[in-house]
Amino acid sequence: MAGSAVINVDPNGATGNLATGNGGGNGGDMCQHAEVNFVPKTPTIFVLVDRSDSMFVPDSKTQVVNWDPLKAGVLSVVKQLEGQVNFGFGAFTGQEAQGATAAKCPIFDSIAPAINNADAITAVYPAGRIAGATGQTPVVQVLPLVEKLLMQPGVEGDKYVLFVTDGEPDFCDNGDSKCPMDAVVAGVQKLASDGIHTIVFGIGSSIIQESGAFLQALANAGASLPAPLPFGANTKEQDACYACQSIAPWLAQWTAAGATHDCATAGQQTLGKYGTAATNATVYHPDAADQAKLTAEIANVVKGIKSCTFDLGGDISVNLALLDRASVSIEGQPLPLAQDNGWRMNSPTQVELVGSACATWNDPKSTHIDFNFPCDIIVVK
Repeated sequence: MAGSAVINVDPNGATGNLATGNGGGNGGDMCQHAEVNFVPKTPTIFVLVDRSDSMFVPDSKTQVVNWDPLKAGVLSVVKQLEGQVNFGFGAFTGQEAQGATAAKCPIFDSIAPAINNADAITAVYPAGRIAGATGQTPVVQVLPLVEKLLMQPGVEGDKYVLFVTDGEPDFCDNGDSKCPMDAVVAGVQKLASDGIHTIVFGIGSSIIQESGAFLQALANAGASLPAPLPFGANTKEQDACYACQSIAPWLAQWTAAGATHDCATAGQQTLGKYGTAATNATVYHPDAADQAKLTAEIANVVKGIKSCTFDLGGDISVNLALLDRASVSIEGQPLPLAQDNGWRMNSPTQVELVGSACATWNDPKSTHIDFNFPCDIIVVK
């Protein structure tokens, strides 16, 4: 039997270097003397923070203002882990047009991801609320700006948005919340299709209670899982379509996607794609009243983010014509070889977990991954 390269990866992303077993078949003797190591790429995390007015109103019970402990927690975690993660940051809000005053939407203070970025993020993190008008929550307008920062040259590896919000989105118009909800879910689904996953933190507010259905839809969309309807149990896709069909910002999203809505036709009623997932993604609910726990929860989530892209180190590559002989498993459970939902080779030297396989690997309970590649398919230069 041909030897195989078995590489274990610990929760922190470090790999074990294991020499291959006894060789056999084509190239086996060379393979058994080679050190085989799949090295995870440094992950990129963009912290996206809601800066709407409700983030600055004391909670009616605790009298805690969400913004201050959240800022302290985020900056503490970024400082702690800046050497291990490419951190980017953005805080957003917007101003609705009032009389002769033109709208400013979005207002976005941001910095691109980079390693050792704590000082730069501290400098750009806003001290407080915007002045002069009510701060809105234009999530859909800011998502393309986030993607642009994450897709710029030099930002490599797995990409995540850690989205922190305390309420429902809007288009800076205080209109029907169903329309921006649908647009935001669609925006997060687009990010996921482009390889950017979203993790959701819902922080309570005394003004706006976070929508459980909406946040769950965002979390599922961000993990490439079927998203539940975000509008609540009594509103279906067709209902949302009729409610939004005259809303200009909602219609603009259809135009941007090169499509047209049709409230009478399933599949063309909503911007987002909805369904039922076997298992939902986690929505995190840190308590802003407990600074230590808030910081610890943010840190635990960030530390739990593990790269889903691995490079084969050294002078070694894989014969892509023989991939059916290889296997990858997480916690002993084999993953399918697939382009969209399992594991795949992006090149002879890079393997990637995609779809639910990546979500499974990023579950904090998943701590062990095996790459089993027979010597027959390993090419030593």
